[in-house]
Amino acid sequence: MTRAEASGPQETGGRRFRSSWLAYSLVAAMVGVVIGTVVWALGTATEPVPRPVADPSVPALPLPTFVGTTPRPAAAPARATTTASPTVSPTSASPSPGSPTPSPDRNVAASGRPGSAPTRSPAPDVVELAPLPAEEERGLRSVDGGADTTVEFVNQRSGQVTVYWLNHWGYRVRVERLSPGESHRRDTQVGHPWVVTDGDGRALAVYQPVAAPARAVVR
Repeated sequence: MTRAEASGPQETGGRRFRSSWLAYSLVAAMVGVVIGTVVWALGTATEPVPRPVADPSVPALPLPTFVGTTPRPAAAPARATTTASPTVSPTSASPSPGSPTPSPDRNVAASGRPGSAPTRSPAPDVVELAPLPAEEERGLRSVDGGADTTVEFVNQRSGQVTVYWLNHWGYRVRVERLSPGESHRRDTQVGHPWVVTDGDGRALAVYQPVAAPARAVVR
């Protein structure tokens, strides 16, 4: 066996070992570089940055004016003003004897002519209806076509009375019951008869309305 043949496997193993060690060394160096870079970056990030100190000798710059804002003008100092009070002459305070005095009437001030007080139409006279005999109730009934009017029924008796309207067939239609001293006004027509009875239903009087407002006093 020659020397070259005997040393072949050993040289091959040595070359492999040297290659592996070189690769591991490169990897370790790269890892060290990366770790050092990270440590340096963290150290510079956490290091406080000193703030600049304002120099008192340098004048401060004015603040910028934003768009849309208008500076307000400074208010002018108030000036003291004096107002002279008007003097009233003694002759102007009281009207002269020859000057006309103002009229309290508003109509005179508006038209220049003396106005008259508003006139009210006099209230229509109330007619007292004459009571008709109770026996006439049998032949009475309402007939349409007459003028509209009113009748006020007044109870001056000591007991209650009942007011009835006689309809178009002559039947009683009860309208109101009045205690002593009470009254009741009713709208009706000329041609519509009315009858008033006592508490037992007996007819006391019959009333025929007229064109003027009327009052029927039950005694």
